[in-house]
Amino acid sequence: MVRYPIDNVTDDMVLAESIFLPTGELLLAAGFHLSERFRTRLKQLGIMEVGILVEGTEEVIPERIISEHVQREMAIALNKGAQNLHHVFEVRTEGVQNFRKMVRENRHHLNAYLNSTGLARALEKLLDEILNSPSVLVNVAAMRRAGGELFSHAIHVATISLCIGRKYHFSYDEMKQLAMGAINFDLGLTAIPRELIEKNGAYTPEELALYQQHTVYGYLMLSQNPSIAPTSAAIALQHHECQDGSGFPRGMKGENRPPLKDFSRKKVIHRFAEIVAVADTYDMMVTGRLGNKLSTQEAMKKIIEMGGVKLNSDIVKTFAAIVPVYPVGTMIRITEAPSPLLVGYYGVVAKDNPDNIEKPLLLLYETRNRQKVKPPIVVDLAKHSGFGIEVIT
Repeated sequence: MVRYPIDNVTDDMVLAESIFLPTGELLLAAGFHLSERFRTRLKQLGIMEVGILVEGTEEVIPERIISEHVQREMAIALNKGAQNLHHVFEVRTEGVQNFRKMVRENRHHLNAYLNSTGLARALEKLLDEILNSPSVLVNVAAMRRAGGELFSHAIHVATISLCIGRKYHFSYDEMKQLAMGAINFDLGLTAIPRELIEKNGAYTPEELALYQQHTVYGYLMLSQNPSIAPTSAAIALQHHECQDGSGFPRGMKGENRPPLKDFSRKKVIHRFAEIVAVADTYDMMVTGRLGNKLSTQEAMKKIIEMGGVKLNSDIVKTFAAIVPVYPVGTMIRITEAPSPLLVGYYGVVAKDNPDNIEKPLLLLYETRNRQKVKPPIVVDLAKHSGFGIEVIT
């Protein structure tokens, strides 16, 4: 299987993996030919990459951080539980000061979502899958978009945050608190007018001030529920705070320390919020929510540059160690090779190298002229030097 940008897919290409709607219903089954009509529909759903069956790459299967079933269950739980919150809590400029009152008056709607068995069960399954996985490598490309853009982003952020938490050997209770806060870190956006969230272009000062209130709204929505730990609610409030104090809503600072328990830390960004900030920023970059969609390499370069200033540098270092530079399933092109004949060949990242995530195993399946290579040429970058590759996006 090779992950193709949807714009590079042609009518003769065959889908390698099934695609499901946010409701869990099957949209397109594996083996389906992707005609232009269906490609247009996928783009409308925000699906910009698909797995394509390419002869010789049948054994290339991107390892998922979480199973497709759990991801769909999570999306359904979020969609079902939060579908009325926009209507109940949407705030206009004249209602900002009354938000606490709105939360009190509508807490039964809010808690019906926060206390739903569907959400709790989905979070538990998400956590169990991450804790029981034999390895922790973050491949966002292998995670399906589910439940709409906002819900997909929440699922990605929660998953990445838990992977980071596992690397720090958090306890099960800490992981549960991190999971609840991370999946609801942007809950306050349900109280922001849709047209503001979906606006293309720069915000006016008034619009920016209203948008930034979503962190406070999310905190108020979570903290009123006694079953939600204060540490979980702190994620919603502080995930836009920066290490140098330039964030919002309070301009808090961080200390760039490992996110371990330390009760001596006062008036600094909570460690869980620092983790979610890294996960949120990375997913925004690689999914294109910040504008131009960045490759894994481009996103990680920016994340590393932000470490110590905007993001916690220790968390960034830990995160970089679990993000494959070239995720399995990624289409690549050879730019340099010991043999000039291989320059320009197309291939796929077939397998991660846990000992060196910058040196994966490749399968080259097409020449520079797009002629099939049968069988594909195996190139182990860990054993052969002199290769240069570029990602096809």
